[in-house]
Amino acid sequence: MSDDRERETRKKVLDLVAKNPGLHLSKIAEQLGMRTSLAEYHLKYLEKNERILSMKQPGDYYRRYYTKDTQLGVDDKKILAILREEMLFKIILLFLKKERLRNKDLLQHFPVSPPTITYYLHKLVSSGIIEETAYGEEKGYVLLNRKRIIRLMLAYEFHTVADDFKSIWDDLQYW
Repeated sequence: MSDDRERETRKKVLDLVAKNPGLHLSKIAEQLGMRTSLAEYHLKYLEKNERILSMKQPGDYYRRYYTKDTQLGVDDKKILAILREEMLFKIILLFLKKERLRNKDLLQHFPVSPPTITYYLHKLVSSGIIEETAYGEEKGYVLLNRKRIIRLMLAYEFHTVADDFKSIWDDLQYW
């Protein structure tokens, strides 16, 4: 690959990461239409030359990428990592629509098993995105940092991720 072509490819990688902080390797490769190994090569080069940084959050399977000059704090990066997981993103959208949710409320909206919902809720609780609360005789959950989450969703145009939640997204536009 020529130097000009490598620079052009790195610029595309850098631009994608700047517009979509928190993406992981395979998503970067997919969105740029390149082999994972080639994307990894360019990401390592950009990280070595201090243009981007990578982080792996506890409980996250992926190493996520951010531009070096980003103004995002650790909490914002944690929220972005969660928002990049499709099912967690959809659950958070539902929390934005409803004040409080219980396991059974989520089961009505998502065709998954109760243990799967419990797994996702545990992940959101341990990440500090939601917290467990009393909901009558049952336990329920509420969203934390609502305004921060909305700000990040609007700043990084997450509406392209889940078209089936368009009505929720439309409501967020007025925050």
